[in-house]
Order: sequence, then C-alpha cells, then structure tokens
Amino acid sequence: MKHLNFSKKSAGAALAAAAAVIVPLTLVQITTARASSVMPQQQRQGGPVTIQSWVYTPLSENDLSATAWSCSEISGAIVDRSGDPTWTSDTQYAAPTKMSGTAAVAAAAAECGNKVPAGGIVIVPPPEPGQYIVGPYDATPGANSPDRYTGLSSFYSYQTILGQKGTIFLTIASTYNFTENPVKVGNVTVAPFTTGPQATWVITGGTGAYSGLQGDGTWDGDASTIPWCYRLATGKVWYMNSNGGAS
Repeated sequence: MKHLNFSKKSAGAALAAAAAVIVPLTLVQITTARASSVMPQQQRQGGPVTIQSWVYTPLSENDLSATAWSCSEISGAIVDRSGDPTWTSDTQYAAPTKMSGTAAVAAAAAECGNKVPAGGIVIVPPPEPGQYIVGPYDATPGANSPDRYTGLSSFYSYQTILGQKGTIFLTIASTYNFTENPVKVGNVTVAPFTTGPQATWVITGGTGAYSGLQGDGTWDGDASTIPWCYRLATGKVWYMNSNGGAS
C-alpha cells in the first residue's frame, strides 16, 4: 500500500492557506450585509413635500359624510403616485377649478385614470355662538351683519394614499365654506366651496417604504366640482428611527 506523505507541517500550511481565502470572503460578506441594512435608512431622508390630489366624494343623503376615492402625485422628499393621475403640469392639475358647471365636473373626473379607495369624510354644519363650551365662536348661520363670521362648516377626513412604494396614512382637518357666498374670517375672505385659513394635515405612519413616516403641513381645497374635490397639500415629512426619534 502506498503511503501519503502527509505531515503536521503541511496540514498547518494548508489550513492557513484556506483561512487566508475564507477570512476575506467572510469580511466582504459582513461588510456587504451591513451596507445593505444601512443604505435604506440613508435613503429615507425627510424634507419638504407636495401632495397633489383629486378626491372623489359622493355625498350621503344628508350631504354630511362620504366615502372617498382619490388619485395623487407626490413630489419633493417623497416621489410617488397613486390612482393613475393624468395631469402632467400644475396648470393641468388645477384646470378644473378655473371652469364651471358640468364642464368643470367632467374635467375633474378626467384627472384620475384609475381612482382608488382612500377613506371617508365627515362634515359638521356651523355652530351657533355659544353652542360649544370649548371656546368662543362668533358665527351665526345666515347672519347678515358684516361684523359676523358665518357659514364655515367643520371638515374632517382620515385617508390612505395607496402609493406604488407603500401606503401613507393621512389625516386632514379644516373649516370649509359650503355656501354660495364669500365668508369673512378675520382679515381673510373665504371663497365659496374652499377651505378656511387654517386647513391642516398630518401623516401618522405608513407601510412599505413609508414605514415610520410622519409629517405635517397645510392644504387648500376646492369643492366647487363636487363630487370631485381638489386638494393641494404642502409641508414636510420625516421618518421615525428605531429609537423613536426623528431622522
């Protein structure tokens, strides 16, 4: 039988050579894994954001609530779209609000190529002065005095934007002039079927690429083409990191 010439010295040399190959590979694998886990966080940067939307809200029998469908185009710190928006410019996006009658409604309906479910809305008619005790409200529906503020309804909506990269949970609140006449609020005149001067929105979270997303800002709404409503939101967004702080 032929004996192999195999010594402890040669075995040690072979193991050392193998280790020289394995260790760099291991380091490369660890480095790559760490980079892949860090890069998504580095890409999740907050900043200014603009959300252009058209929202379809067929009102209930008493005109005080509705389910909502929408399409949106998001730009800035987030770039995404939902519901196949058809506009290609700011001018085209706002065009239906410059029109009137059935032509305006038809133009608004054409802004969404494939509207998707978004949520719901609630409308609360204007209170009488002193009706609620949480604070003063100098407003009387139908009042004729120019010194009285009248006609602003409360508007609240919780909606989801179904983006291509994930979902965004959006809450919006405001007053709305649902009358056919201008309503003066302090030094601001609110045009018919538009939002009051303190319309706000917040983002409370999301899924997919928007997990941990938060944000806030203001918005302008125009319901003159009801059941289609124009909604332009601007503000900022940020991400919550694993420690609960903003990043």
